[in-house]
Amino acid sequence: MTLLPPTYDIGKSYEENLSAGPVYAGVIPAMPTTGKTWPFLGFKLSSPIGVPAGPLLNAAYVELYARLGWDVPVYKTVRSIARASHPVPNCLFIATDMLAEADAHTTRTVAPAPQSVDGLTITNSFGMPSMAPADWQADVGRAAEAMRPGQLMIVSIVGTPGADGRGLEDDFAHTAALAKAAGARVIEANFSCPNVASAEGELFRDARTSASIVRKIKERIGDTPLIIKIGALPEDHLAAVIEACLPFIDGVAAINTVPLSIVDAAGHQALPGNGRLKSGVCGAAIAGVASEMTARLIAIRDRLKATFAVVSVGGVMTEGDIDHRLAMGADLVMSATAAMWDPLLAARWKARQG
Repeated sequence: MTLLPPTYDIGKSYEENLSAGPVYAGVIPAMPTTGKTWPFLGFKLSSPIGVPAGPLLNAAYVELYARLGWDVPVYKTVRSIARASHPVPNCLFIATDMLAEADAHTTRTVAPAPQSVDGLTITNSFGMPSMAPADWQADVGRAAEAMRPGQLMIVSIVGTPGADGRGLEDDFAHTAALAKAAGARVIEANFSCPNVASAEGELFRDARTSASIVRKIKERIGDTPLIIKIGALPEDHLAAVIEACLPFIDGVAAINTVPLSIVDAAGHQALPGNGRLKSGVCGAAIAGVASEMTARLIAIRDRLKATFAVVSVGGVMTEGDIDHRLAMGADLVMSATAAMWDPLLAARWKARQG
């Protein structure tokens, strides 16, 4: 597919995009009615396709993607306190050379924009910004009202160390309770973000702390389904995290991004500011890492005879990618990078189902 202007204007700041809303001048296609539904955490969905936390900054973005047939939008990660974004630029194109997990310590150079979605890989660095709770709670309510039958909005949350004197674990639970009060029907605890320097960005590597956090969250949200969002891990390490968290979670979403050092043509740090040499890479280049994580999660689920949902994220660029992840056994498939530059992807996949 030819690269379209992205729904998020990468030439502008996060705050400008938040205020202006999504950029989209195309048609809203009629969605085919097949009568088929996909089960997910007790809900019946019109399709197993969604957009992960990232491109959906507020209710305006959630509503647009819901109208475009992305039936499981994830409201961008929120905090218990307001937090500004990293300065621009926040998104840069890099070369689409397929990554492996071992490449996480390597360096990549910025590249020109590709001509098609198939060749699209970017690095993004926002730092998990957030509106103040009163603002995002009201906005989550507006976004929930935009959901149609067969659609489900998930709200992504993260804890903030020291927020209002709370420790990280307590703040995760507090923020989850705020999201539930705002109308979240499913909550995703974001344990993976390479673009923050504090502890919340690497939690998925720590089985004991992750389990303690999800236990505290469940104490606050009761029977509201809980998903954890994680990054890539070797199978033994991943199994330890899953087994520790399993009594308290209903699903696992993976992966977020692959952290790499990003430099310009002269070899200098491409993203300005302290702590921004490394940033998360997403798009076509991480498809192999993400697929392998999906396979590991399904193998662990089968071995444990567990029932947690597997949400496959990362490198999903085409209808064929969606088919492949579903055939692997994923319960949901989500795309962020392709969804930004090819917002009609979900509608095309759904049109093939009739």
